[in-house]
Amino acid sequence: MLYHLSKILRDTRIHLDYNECDLPLIRIRDSDTLTLNQVIMSKILPAVREVLLEASPYDLAPGKPVPPQLLWPQGKGCGMAILPLPDDFLRMLTIRLSDWERPAQVITDADPQYRWQASPFPGVRGNPSRPVAVITQDATGLVAELYASNRPGAVELSYAQYVAMPDIIDQHITLPGRLYDAVIDRIAALCTTTLSTNPTNTNL
Repeated sequence: MLYHLSKILRDTRIHLDYNECDLPLIRIRDSDTLTLNQVIMSKILPAVREVLLEASPYDLAPGKPVPPQLLWPQGKGCGMAILPLPDDFLRMLTIRLSDWERPAQVITDADPQYRWQASPFPGVRGNPSRPVAVITQDATGLVAELYASNRPGAVELSYAQYVAMPDIIDQHITLPGRLYDAVIDRIAALCTTTLSTNPTNTNL
């Protein structure tokens, strides 16, 4: 859903138990002091990003489709495929190749399982019955390494959906409706931390 920033500001102030009609909540003592609305605005994107990373995939579906640009270092349908990821990629929701029996388990290159993907034994590394997708970075940017396939020339990307990095466009931001309250809670929490640790904001 598309939300205007004015709604997010209003709902966050309510969550923080502030009234927009009161006298100024922060007395400007110097040029470094932030108004409350500025503090809230600075926390929107970080808060949304945190919530999107932590949320259940079911709360995020459907995602955006990843363009089907598979690269096959060992030949099409053989072994590992590489899928370049969009510039606004934040999180993979689901991914499946046409010869896989199910969607892949998605991990990162920091996961201990990543080293298993180099194993010469099919039962250890990812395979069509137990596929693995590894989010990693190569010289071109973020990619998904897809393990593994064994049908030369016959494998395509069935689907891949991802969560995009949050962005503010024309004073609006797109959020999953069921996560809106969680986003407001997170913005308020980040604001509380900033206001409680900023010595210039002592006259709230």
